[in-house]
Amino acid sequence: MAQVREPDTCGKCHMGPDHPQIEIYKESKHGILFQANREKMNMDKRPWIAGKDYSAAPTCATCHMSATASQPVTHDIGARISWTLRPAVSVKLENWEARRESMQGVCGQCHSAGYVTKFYKQYDSSVGLYNDKFAKPAKDIMDKLHADKLLTDTPFDEKLEWTYYLLWHHEGRRARHGAAMMGPDYVQWHGFFEVANRFYNEFLPEVSQ
Repeated sequence: MAQVREPDTCGKCHMGPDHPQIEIYKESKHGILFQANREKMNMDKRPWIAGKDYSAAPTCATCHMSATASQPVTHDIGARISWTLRPAVSVKLENWEARRESMQGVCGQCHSAGYVTKFYKQYDSSVGLYNDKFAKPAKDIMDKLHADKLLTDTPFDEKLEWTYYLLWHHEGRRARHGAAMMGPDYVQWHGFFEVANRFYNEFLPEVSQ
């Protein structure tokens, strides 16, 4: 049980340029607290209840799978996720309010209700900024180019398709995941800075050619 609760176990797959969850976690306050307080985590305890058996820090399992005093263990990793951050444009998932309430219940084992509310306001604003300023305009342009037969039906045979892919699939995901997991460097320098650079200095000039 201790092994599956280790963040690095999840990080064997959840890493890299397009979905750097482990890198984001390690730079976040949660990851820093985990490293500093590992001996207080009771990682092999069964059951392992956040806020009761440990409160020094959360791991990936804490937020996405583990029990609280009011929630059972779940093996549905997405059960507490309200936004999907994978596609070009993020959308809220079905039953997102209930999903968010479940995740907020985990957050509330260590944080005040006011803190949790403010975090989600900031998170929603970040995803909204990405969607409205970059993702939706870029997708609309790509859809129009395909509709007008200015791009072929063969994927990745034109440079613009690669530019667009990097914009949303790499830089855009990094910005959104950084906001979701409180990794400021991935929100800004590895995220929105690179999104804006790709959008204004590569994507739009290539569209106009």
